[in-house]
Amino acid sequence: MVALPVTWVEVFATQDLMTGQLLPVIHDADGLATGRMQTLARRFRQPETSFVQSAEVADADYRNRFFTVGAEIPFAGHPSLGAAAAEAHRADRSAVEYVQQTGSGLQSLTVRWEGETAEVRITQNPHEYGSEVDPGPLLAALGIPADAAHPTLEARVVSTGLPALMLPLRSSRLLAGAAVDVAALRAAQPAGDGPIAVNCYVVAEIGPGRWKARMFTPDVPGGEDPATGSAVGPLGAYLHDRTGVSRITVSQGDEMGFPSLLEVEIDGGIHVTGRCRISATGEQRVGPDHGVRR
Repeated sequence: MVALPVTWVEVFATQDLMTGQLLPVIHDADGLATGRMQTLARRFRQPETSFVQSAEVADADYRNRFFTVGAEIPFAGHPSLGAAAAEAHRADRSAVEYVQQTGSGLQSLTVRWEGETAEVRITQNPHEYGSEVDPGPLLAALGIPADAAHPTLEARVVSTGLPALMLPLRSSRLLAGAAVDVAALRAAQPAGDGPIAVNCYVVAEIGPGRWKARMFTPDVPGGEDPATGSAVGPLGAYLHDRTGVSRITVSQGDEMGFPSLLEVEIDGGIHVTGRCRISATGEQRVGPDHGVRR
């Protein structure tokens, strides 16, 4: 049995306590078997859990592995920001730059701690477009009226490491009544030669440069995620390409009781920023088959 350091982080938090997306970060996880990581993620029952290991490439400071309750994924947004904040907090560094190694490549991050919160910024991978999608089956799976789709912004898969399906609506009022049918949502997911979406990011403009979002996915408990950095970066890139906007702020999680604020800037790259706050620290005891690393 081993005891590993664990930090719980609120990511994309607002000014209030107990906001944003809650993330468990397991540090010093080099000796932890893949199966044990999956077991811990399933027991935590958070949308993702981060496991920080030694980097395997010279250009990275650490390796960050992301697990949902069901599988390891190549990239995740809030676990990237949260792990960087947690690593800086453990090292007592108020300002630091990191490069993380993930299944989707390398991403650079900056952390600036000020008081009880840190501002963390990640530069995501260049975006890639997948299929354009008929919004009808998706809207039906979410209980949203069939005429709710945005008149000029098409539903489309976009990825910066983890594909997300952008589903713009014509009015933010239509977001409040959405309720996911997980089986129907899974059946409505597009298939094709490009990236295949695992997340459906339903968005609506609420003012110039200001958007509201809800994330629905079959891969997290309850089918909804309160703050999704892996989708908001692609959203910013998509809106930049379609409308020319270079900076947006996105509110998410209000309907779940975990309001979150995400910021995106497109300036020679896709930069996602959020505020992080340490919720708890301690040790996680892990059972005996921790000796195999894959």
